[in-house]
Amino acid sequence: MTVVRAFGAALADYLRRSFGLFVIGPAVVALVFIPELLQHVAEIHLGMFDSLEKGRALGDHPLRMGFGYLKIAGLVLAFVASARFWWCRTHGGRWYDVRQVAWGRLILGFVLFMAIGSAGELFPLLTDRKAPVAVPILFSLLSLPFLFVMLAGLFGDRATPMKPLVTRSWPWLLLLAVLAPLGFAPLSWLHGMNHRWALGAHDALVWALMLFDAFVVALMASSIGAALFVAYDRFFQSRKIA
Repeated sequence: MTVVRAFGAALADYLRRSFGLFVIGPAVVALVFIPELLQHVAEIHLGMFDSLEKGRALGDHPLRMGFGYLKIAGLVLAFVASARFWWCRTHGGRWYDVRQVAWGRLILGFVLFMAIGSAGELFPLLTDRKAPVAVPILFSLLSLPFLFVMLAGLFGDRATPMKPLVTRSWPWLLLLAVLAPLGFAPLSWLHGMNHRWALGAHDALVWALMLFDAFVVALMASSIGAALFVAYDRFFQSRKIA
């Protein structure tokens, strides 16, 4: 029951922070909300929602793609900014102050996460045959603790030793694996459906759906940031108790 209660508390915290960011951290939300809305303005201006055929034909239009790259950058930035926002609100600091980031840990974690996670790709080169399914899965699992090394760097946590970050973070990595898709997956589905519902619709409905869609994408970002913070912060608090 203790595990169930702990998960329930983590889930409630995750949901509260996912939605709460819109109220107490609008500047963070704006990092993705504004680029997403600008892309929708461009799409409407191009007439992408006039019909399915026109939407497909204009899918690779340079104007849309330009705003698309801006949106992706805003989305990634909102992931990390929202996580840092909650960390700094809880532990002190300014979320936008990059001087407080532990860059060494962030870069080391990123390099090892990517290198170990992709090590299974070397199997065909070394053995001259296709890797069994278990090989990339194994290396992907081995890379996961270095996600917490990255988060330690992002949050400026220099106090937690590297060994527990790698060896004792598994329960909270599992928590992150549960929380991250919990909001992101259905919101991603809703994001796609908004575009379908807008096809051929009246102009007023198209504008309303695209405005709503910008909120949906912003909530996708805030939910990931909340999941990253909740999982890492519970690991961090468990280290303090231990």
